[in-house]
Amino acid sequence: MPGPPLLTAAHLLCVCTAALAAGPGPRFLVTAPGIIRPGGNMTVGVELLEHSPSQVTVKAEVFKTMSNLTVSVLEAEGIFEKGSFRTLTLPALPLNSAEEIYELRVTGHAQNEILFSDSTRLSFETKRISVFIQTDKMLYKPKQEVKFRVVTLFSDFKPYKTSLNILIKDPKSNLIQQWLSQQSELGVISKTFQVSSHPILGDWSIQVQVNDQTYYQSFQVSEYVLPKFEVALQTPLYCSLTSKNLNGTITAKYTYGKPVKGDVVLTFLPLSFWGEKKNITKKFKINGSANFSFNDEEMKKVMDFSDGHSEHSDLSTPGPIEILATVTESLTGISRNASSNVFFKQHDYIIEFFDYATVLKPTLNFTATVKVSRSDGNQLTLEERRNNVVITVTQRNKTDFWSRQNRGNQDMDTVQIVNYTVPPNGIFKIEFPILDNSSELQLKAYFLASVSSMAVHGMFTSPSKTYIQLKARDENIKVGSPFELVVNGNKQLKEFSYMVISKGQLVAVGKQNTTTFSLIPESSWAPKACIIVYYVEDDGEIINDVLKIPVQLIFKNKIKLFWSKAHAEPSEKVSLRVSVTQPDSVVGIVAVDKSVNLMNASNDITMENVVHDLELYNTGYYLGMFMNSFAVFKECGLWVLTDANLVKDYVDIVYDTAEYAEMFVEETQGYPVDINDFSSFSNPRVRKHFPETWIWLDTDMGSKIHQEFEVTVPDSITSWVATAFVISEDLGLGLTTAPVELQAFQPFFIFLNLPYSVIRGEEFALEVTIFNYLKEATEVKVIIKKSDGYDILLTSNEINATGHQQTILVPSEDGATVVFPVRPTHLGEIPITVMAISPTASDAITQRILVKAEGIEKSYSQSILLDLTDNKLQTTMKSFSFSFPPHTVSGSERIQITAVGDVLGPSINGLASLIRMPYGCGEQNMINFAPNIYILDYLTKKKQLTDNIKEKSLSFMRQGYQRELLYQRDDGSFSAFGNNDPSGSTWLSAFVLRCFLEADPYIDIDPNVLHRTYTWLKGHQKSNGEFWEPGRVIHSELQGSNKSPVTLTAYIVTSLLGYKKYQPNIDVQDSVTFLESEFSRGISDNYTLALITYALSSVKSPKAKEALNLLTEHAEQEGGMQFWVSSVSTLSESWQPRSLDIEVAAYALLSHFLQFQISEGIPIMRWLSRQRNSLGGFASTQDTIVALKALSEFAALMNTERTNVQVTVLQPSSPSPVKFLIDTQNRFLLQTAEV
Repeated sequence: MPGPPLLTAAHLLCVCTAALAAGPGPRFLVTAPGIIRPGGNMTVGVELLEHSPSQVTVKAEVFKTMSNLTVSVLEAEGIFEKGSFRTLTLPALPLNSAEEIYELRVTGHAQNEILFSDSTRLSFETKRISVFIQTDKMLYKPKQEVKFRVVTLFSDFKPYKTSLNILIKDPKSNLIQQWLSQQSELGVISKTFQVSSHPILGDWSIQVQVNDQTYYQSFQVSEYVLPKFEVALQTPLYCSLTSKNLNGTITAKYTYGKPVKGDVVLTFLPLSFWGEKKNITKKFKINGSANFSFNDEEMKKVMDFSDGHSEHSDLSTPGPIEILATVTESLTGISRNASSNVFFKQHDYIIEFFDYATVLKPTLNFTATVKVSRSDGNQLTLEERRNNVVITVTQRNKTDFWSRQNRGNQDMDTVQIVNYTVPPNGIFKIEFPILDNSSELQLKAYFLASVSSMAVHGMFTSPSKTYIQLKARDENIKVGSPFELVVNGNKQLKEFSYMVISKGQLVAVGKQNTTTFSLIPESSWAPKACIIVYYVEDDGEIINDVLKIPVQLIFKNKIKLFWSKAHAEPSEKVSLRVSVTQPDSVVGIVAVDKSVNLMNASNDITMENVVHDLELYNTGYYLGMFMNSFAVFKECGLWVLTDANLVKDYVDIVYDTAEYAEMFVEETQGYPVDINDFSSFSNPRVRKHFPETWIWLDTDMGSKIHQEFEVTVPDSITSWVATAFVISEDLGLGLTTAPVELQAFQPFFIFLNLPYSVIRGEEFALEVTIFNYLKEATEVKVIIKKSDGYDILLTSNEINATGHQQTILVPSEDGATVVFPVRPTHLGEIPITVMAISPTASDAITQRILVKAEGIEKSYSQSILLDLTDNKLQTTMKSFSFSFPPHTVSGSERIQITAVGDVLGPSINGLASLIRMPYGCGEQNMINFAPNIYILDYLTKKKQLTDNIKEKSLSFMRQGYQRELLYQRDDGSFSAFGNNDPSGSTWLSAFVLRCFLEADPYIDIDPNVLHRTYTWLKGHQKSNGEFWEPGRVIHSELQGSNKSPVTLTAYIVTSLLGYKKYQPNIDVQDSVTFLESEFSRGISDNYTLALITYALSSVKSPKAKEALNLLTEHAEQEGGMQFWVSSVSTLSESWQPRSLDIEVAAYALLSHFLQFQISEGIPIMRWLSRQRNSLGGFASTQDTIVALKALSEFAALMNTERTNVQVTVLQPSSPSPVKFLIDTQNRFLLQTAEV
């Protein structure tokens, strides 16, 4: 297993004794959690022992260390009596506290004597509040509305009323909408977000910022059709290798509860990773449900057994298999899947051991729970239960291993065999004493031919061989319900103390003098509590034990939902009744079509989410290897300060990742269907309201605890699933225990099997299915209404004045399908209306289908930069015109205008993470040194530089500068290993010169160092202006290319230009002439061309514009971005091309900047700012440096911290202009409008 996080490990290995004056016997035992959490009280447990003074004043203080300054931030003081065990509670750190170094100091004094004083470092916990983001669904179509709520709660689930920011980002991380500084009502904020008609499909996110922490929820935007039925597959989790059959059941039900008729394809597929893939496929009919079976012969043919197939060879257990069921509805041909995995066991029965101690305590009884079950999940039969479970108990002493070796390896094993009868549920308890010197225990259980074993290693260390053991009598421990604890010991117990720790806090302490006692869990104990009992022996030894219990969370705040009836018809009025525990509660209700939940998991607030969130507060639980009294306290994350004898020895630090999972049983009810009498059939009401979310209701209950909402059932034939939560000031959160369902159903209805979209002009088959759940078969006239939006391709004899019709006989309790060939003629959403009329019933339905344009979608984009930085300008205007290409499909044109105030801002945040401490050889050191300059540059220009970042960068730069001087050779040049290299490197020397010159405004650079490097570089220039490389080149692009002197010369020219500050009359004309002539001869690779363009732009060469134009011709364009792709030859170097492409783009952007082509540079800047990796840098180090330089130069232009601009877009054909308001608050927002 991986090691624990260092912080958590460190704070637990603590000081245990710090008595400043020795007394006659132990006097105190102080415990405190080793963590500090903003918003959570810090509790210190103080027990004054037998030899303590009668009264002791205890002071607890928390100190914070910041830049070598220690300040007291929290303190509490209390007077404690001898023999008492109480807690001292410190106030909580403010919720917005930053992560610093915190230390707890506890001091106790009586009269003039200091009894104890010690301190421990606390681990800072970032989890401080719970934030739940609920959406009505997880999946949305274009143009739908995302309804969401943000619920902010303290760790005790009371409302946390705060101000927060909400951001919505698309799959490309563009900020699409934001709500800033939102105030919540009782911790709840409810919002809606409209998805546009042409959104980016994929995973979107809602991001909530509270106290500098961000919480996320994702939702998906896609083009989909809701499923109308659900397939479930029931198979056992385990199957014995000796069983004759593997049996299972498939069920297929419509969302309104009726059975599905159709065909099943069932596949049995081994999941092994090697060998040839074989499977079994079966096909059969289904009507609501079907049973299936695979026999052992079939399974053995496809399963992956080991080579030895003989009876006696030890068969290896084959890997798991997957069973996949596909149900195809016969009426429409729509398919849905379900799958399950089955694992194989060697034996027919599974024997498991639970609830046992992980360490042995000699002379005390060892207890465990044993469970016997069948591999296939069925109940044990009476016949099977006539057999006993035989358990062999082996105890051995491992401590005198060496002496045993010398005595000829006589085993010190003690074996006993015990028989147990099996109760109906297969669960029973076992108990037997641990012998005096046992350090290892082995249990083997046999039932029929099945066997299972477990072992416990290690004996608890106690010098006096005194032990106690803590056990819980009850199994399901719930908040608010008392449960019994039992303490057993091998000596007479007089009185002992107990403490309960949960979520890093001491939540209860006390004393007991009976070995059986009850406790009532509070909400603060959930979901997992650590209970320690201890007492101090006469000789001063601490005797203790620990027990970890899962505590089921029960909310005091209750909410119930009831439908006024369980079944209703579309458009009928029904009531939804809400009852809560307290007035002045806020309630959030959501009811969605059950089909929505079949597509994806939901984003609802469920008990499971709440328990999972609570788990995140529990930190640093160990795995239970507590071999001594110190480790028992450590097991619960406690720091201990005592003058009693606390036994310590080596402890393995291993973390407990096993999470406690809660199970909730849903109650399902069946209702009889009542069928109304039908009166008027010839003119049925048209069903046209088919929402996916029906109810989204936020209500303040005011003075009431009951409320009823009358709602109209939508037109979908389905089940509606409603859930709710409640929040009140003093009871906090409450949830509905299970969703309440309302079945919306009518016994005769139409179902249109429509795809999400169709193409204009292409024929599609409109399938109309009539479902008839009436007592009799009936003849039905199916009529499709005429429309401008589509042509119906049927022969004339079936046409009447209003539409086209077909007649069909529909059996009882079944359905029938008719097909109308339809060709859409208009773009957009077109309604299709179908009626079904029979002598006994009728229905009509209007559904919309999206018609898309034929052809292939192409998009073109153009950027303009509106510059209002000149204070004299109050307005500026730019116009641009474009025409659609000649072969554009009529009606498919669309123009979208987007505006953003700060293009760079969002993509460049988090730069501080790139500030690095320079290290390594001469080249490595510079590569870590350089980014600090450009980050400082960028943040200074953007006025975002904090003192902390500035101090850190400058300190690193100073150290990097001093370190780099170690690699300056005696001749003034630089190389990777200084004087150890045969020669200096012109490239590295130019790189160092450039960086030192750019760092000069920030730190002190010796002009003499610069002058020596400059002189050495000039000495390596040929008469034609070309520079050459005498040393080793580490930047690989400068090696092996036939253009390397050109690239090197261009690079050095840009470095030398920076030296003008010290030598104004610097002359690089020879080199420029050399570069111009090389350019005129033709340059094929982008990298060399980009560097030359940058060098020529830097000296304002007449050829610079031509070079930039040529570079632009080589560029790729995509989605408003411009970039360069390396030639194929370089692709072999894995990550290299990507890194080169970034450098090319960066040099191109710098060239645009130098040639004042700012708006033309925006597409490059967009691409560059998107290429940053998760750490904030780019693909490699050299490109990070160039890219950061280019972006920071550009950032200087984008002065957006005081923005207040209105952008108006006018176009001749549209009467109303489109307006965008861009201010400081929304400058990162990507605003979009279609014109």
